[in-house]
Amino acid sequence: MTVHVRALVGSCGEERFAGRLTERVEVATADASKRRLRLRSEGGTDVAVDVPRGAYLHHGAVLDDDGTRIIVVDRKPEDALVVRFAPELSAKERVAAALRLGHAFGNQHVPIEVAEDELRAPITSSAELAEQTVRSLRLAGVEASIERVRLGCDQPLSGHIHGHHH
Repeated sequence: MTVHVRALVGSCGEERFAGRLTERVEVATADASKRRLRLRSEGGTDVAVDVPRGAYLHHGAVLDDDGTRIIVVDRKPEDALVVRFAPELSAKERVAAALRLGHAFGNQHVPIEVAEDELRAPITSSAELAEQTVRSLRLAGVEASIERVRLGCDQPLSGHIHGHHH
């Protein structure tokens, strides 16, 4: 059986979905903004996504509700560069470091995400290149590591815009 998704139904935390069985479907960050996808849920349900332009498959998005079970987007953990700032850095130093990191990754067309007290960037080429980008900036009080995290849970990652036409 194939479930056809033409619009997002809601978010799994909403009261109206309480008590429903939940089938999760993993969606990678790079696929979350795509209009059309073919997925398979953990329960084996074939899911054909064909949503309007601008829809975003956020973590917890309900794709289908048959009254008994819901099919929910589960953001797949992915390798990412996670940059943390030392607590002793002033707000001004943190902002300056974050801007330099954003510029460096933006010039490589790597999107970034700010999550609480850290900056995250997906690995788009290699972990070594991502870590080298941070080291080359010689930022005091900044530590970078490669970790498996859920990216883009609430919104698309922000990237560097040059005005290219694709």
